Order: sequence, then C-alpha cells, then structure tokens
Amino acid sequence: MSQLRATIDIGSNTVLLLLAQVAPFKEIAKLSEVTSLGRGLDKTGVFSDESMANSYKALTTYKAICEQHGVKAEEIIATATEAARVAKNAPAFFTKVQSELGIKVQIITGQAEAELTTKGVLFNSTFDSSEAYVMDIGGASTELIRANTITGKVMSSVSLPVGAVRVSDWLLDGTFPSRLAQIYTNQATTLDLYRTETLYCVAGTLTSLGNMHLGHKSFVEDEVHGLRMKVSELDELLQRYGNWNPTQFTEEFPFLGKRANSILGGLTLVHHLLHRLGVKEVVVSTYGLRYGTFLEGEIKDGYLA
Repeated sequence: MSQLRATIDIGSNTVLLLLAQVAPFKEIAKLSEVTSLGRGLDKTGVFSDESMANSYKALTTYKAICEQHGVKAEEIIATATEAARVAKNAPAFFTKVQSELGIKVQIITGQAEAELTTKGVLFNSTFDSSEAYVMDIGGASTELIRANTITGKVMSSVSLPVGAVRVSDWLLDGTFPSRLAQIYTNQATTLDLYRTETLYCVAGTLTSLGNMHLGHKSFVEDEVHGLRMKVSELDELLQRYGNWNPTQFTEEFPFLGKRANSILGGLTLVHHLLHRLGVKEVVVSTYGLRYGTFLEGEIKDGYLA
C-alpha cells in the first residue's frame, strides 16, 4: 500500500486539510473550513471562544478522516501561522488540541511560511522566467515572496501584518486607511523590492476572487488554478461588489460560505496591494502552504516561531 501523508494548515481565517498519497502524488482528501481565528485579534489579543470551538471541531473532523485512511493523529503535520504567532492564548489552545486530539500543532515563522508556500506553488505552476513573485494573502498576514523557479529557493520574502480578516475588522471600525498607510510607511523600501508586472497569487482570497470572476456558484478548482486575471478585472470586482454585505455575497456566491464575512476585506486589500506593487496581471494557484508542508514531510526546527 502506498504511503499516505496528512497536513493541516491552521490559518487566521481557515483550517485546511490535505491528505494524499506520497508517491506518486495523489490527493485523497482536501478540505477547508472557515473558523476565523484571527477575527478581532487586534482588539483582544486572543482567539475568541467561538473561533477556537470552530477550529477544534474542524480538527476533530480532520482527525477522523485521517484515521479512517490509516494516518494516526500524531502523524499529522499541523502548522499554524500569523494569528497563532500573535494570540496570547494560542499555546494553551494548541496544548489542549494535542492532549485531547493527539495533533501536535507547530507555530511557524513568517519566513518558514514563505518557503513552504513557495514550495507548494512551484509544485504545480508553469513560469515564463527563472524568477517569480508570489503573494499569499491570509487572514492576518500577507507574504510577499521572490523565488527562483529553477532551484525552488526563496530569494527574499516579507510578512506584512495585514490580511483579509484584519482588513474586514479595520473596515468596520474605520481604521483601514490609517493602518494601511502606516504599513506602507514602515515597509516602503521593502515593498519596492516586490514590484512586478506578473504576480502569482495563492490562498483563499485570490482563489475565491478568481471563482467570482468566472461567475461560478460553486468552486471549480480546475478552472481557478492557473487562471490569469488582469488587475483591471479585479478592479471591476471591487467596483461591482464594494458596497455589498456578507448576506449579498452568500446569496450570489454560495461557495463562499463563511468566507463571505471577509471577502470584501480581502478584495479591498488585493486592490491596494496590486496597485502599490505595479502589478498588471495575476496568476492564481490553489497550491499553497499545506502542499509545501506535504512535500517537505516535516517541520524543521528552524521553521518554528
């Protein structure tokens, strides 16, 4: 029987599972659950009880699926990113997860997140040159990456403290313009290093926007992966949906589910970042962190936050 491996990506907005055969690579299960661990984090400094309960429920489901296929809970490679790096109660929550579910969650650095995300994107994308720029918009952070497509090495990366969930919160309390301006000021020189006409984009915000651009009610991954969109087309999405509320998004695009609560924040952030970076076209990838973790097969000590 071929070896199976499972990875879980606990992000600031979603908890993602990938269960697959190692060689030859073959997906067995790929699931996503919006749990919004990063919601309200800037105000409270902690995960909310609701988001922890939703995340625990998702992890319980994922554990059962893995065990049904012969992968034990302690064999699952689980990572957590920006929200876990910030939340004061993250260690206590993940200790509970390990003691009760047997899943060891490892909080990784922004640099590790960039490297593993890049490994995932390079795994199933085609490139026009030896250098590619990648953007990974999460719930609480955004990674900008410059990578060598031939060697697979990350040449440079930066983790910005802004993501779809954070922007959604900032839009509600009216602080988005000032907060984004501060990030631009703090990272002015660094951001200039990632100016590019073509940007490879990964994670839920961009894959959802791609599916919306195609007009699908359900998520059609085969059409979203590799999709090329002009920045002007993403601008049109913001013009069309910039005043919509979560209910309207859910009714028009049922596939969004709970992501309807943060999609406008994500779209707003995409608009501003793409123009700041001088991007003309984006290429969407559905292969991100959990794929890179799968390919790596372990979390190195140097990856730990």
